[in-house]
Amino acid sequence: MNPGRNIKLVLGFDGTAYHGWQIQKSRPTVQAELAQAIRKITGEECHPVGCGRTDAGTHARRYVANFFTAATIPAPNLKRALNSLLPRDIRIFSAGEAPADFHARHSARSKIYRYQIYRGPVMPPHMAREHFHYLQPVNWDLMQQAAARFVGAHDFASFAARSAGLENTVRRIFSCRLHRDGHRLIFTVEGSGFLHHMVRNMVGTLLDVGRKHISMEEFEALFTVRDRTRAGFTAPAHGLILLRVQYGGNPSRAAGAPRDA
Repeated sequence: MNPGRNIKLVLGFDGTAYHGWQIQKSRPTVQAELAQAIRKITGEECHPVGCGRTDAGTHARRYVANFFTAATIPAPNLKRALNSLLPRDIRIFSAGEAPADFHARHSARSKIYRYQIYRGPVMPPHMAREHFHYLQPVNWDLMQQAAARFVGAHDFASFAARSAGLENTVRRIFSCRLHRDGHRLIFTVEGSGFLHHMVRNMVGTLLDVGRKHISMEEFEALFTVRDRTRAGFTAPAHGLILLRVQYGGNPSRAAGAPRDA
């Protein structure tokens, strides 16, 4: 049976009001809002496929989703119709037809995440939704040294949520950058895939290294001990942003990614 056109969407969202991407019973999610809007436009029951799960409160600049529809509505009209129905904290940037075999998650080559920390004494209100306010003194050189160690293929079991329950916890990090911009500390990482809470645990561990709560020797051991309790704390979800997803070709190298992509 012909499933119809495969529509690829690129969207952004402020995740503050949502329990992540994936539909959950009795909880607001981005997937549920999108599915409802598609149903109102096409009359079809639809569960759009997302490029990955996001934690409750996490944001996205360029999230990718796809769904099949028998509707003949032109893609530009579909984009306008969706934006007219979706909440203002979810916006569709583009809609277009994709090959039948395109899958938002399985076709992805890499994902780029950014974690934002604000180090000033007073958090500006307009930055509060997307920055973790962290005032503890840290050793910048130690944090830089540890961040560089993430690059490559490693076992990230120590950086996964305890509930991950995955046998294969090896992931490849293509690039990683930690830089300062005024009072902001920004961690940008590109990888083939990420375990549950992995980026947030990486950030919390870097901060604990910076505070010398975890020595460099203890940090190095995290790639072999497979013990979540020996890594750092889980940084809050609201500081995490999915910047974009790469499809095909080579990874884009997060260290050179545009700061406001």
